[in-house]
Amino acid sequence: MEQYFLKDVVINFSFRNKSQEQYPKYSITNDLGFIPQSERFEERNMIYEDISSYKIINKGDFAYNPARINVGSIAKYEGDNPCMISSLYVCFRPKPNMSSEWLKHVLKSKRMIYNYNLFGEGGVRIYLFFPNFGRIKINVPPLEEQERIAIIISTIDQKISIESLMLNKLNTQKSFLLSRMFI
Repeated sequence: MEQYFLKDVVINFSFRNKSQEQYPKYSITNDLGFIPQSERFEERNMIYEDISSYKIINKGDFAYNPARINVGSIAKYEGDNPCMISSLYVCFRPKPNMSSEWLKHVLKSKRMIYNYNLFGEGGVRIYLFFPNFGRIKINVPPLEEQERIAIIISTIDQKISIESLMLNKLNTQKSFLLSRMFI
């Protein structure tokens, strides 16, 4: 396992929507990652809006909010079709020797949240732009090991999601049964 700066394992980019294509608008949340803006904000009419400064994101690209990365606002775009995000987001993609799934898990880890706070600048609100983001060091195993680790972590995440759903359903059932006991 070797140690690298993030700037050495990812490529920073900023593809602007200069042709003003009407791609779906997305935002990044702390927990859900990329979501359509219509799910988060009231739908706005984009017909007359200047969208040339928006950034275009493709499947497998990453982006983060420099003012909210320290609370987990960083994600990998999983959509099949391009989307656009605010020009305020920082965008990057992993270099070919990197597993994007492995990197996704690393970038959301508690250790990285600590580093985002450590390398960020500001007073009340911490900002982390790409130059400082790129100075963060990570331990990088060989690609094959990255892929194995990513599969294991993704499997655990899926199991946690299923178990959480089951727990919610059991709590709903319990509440229903308790409410019926005292009728």
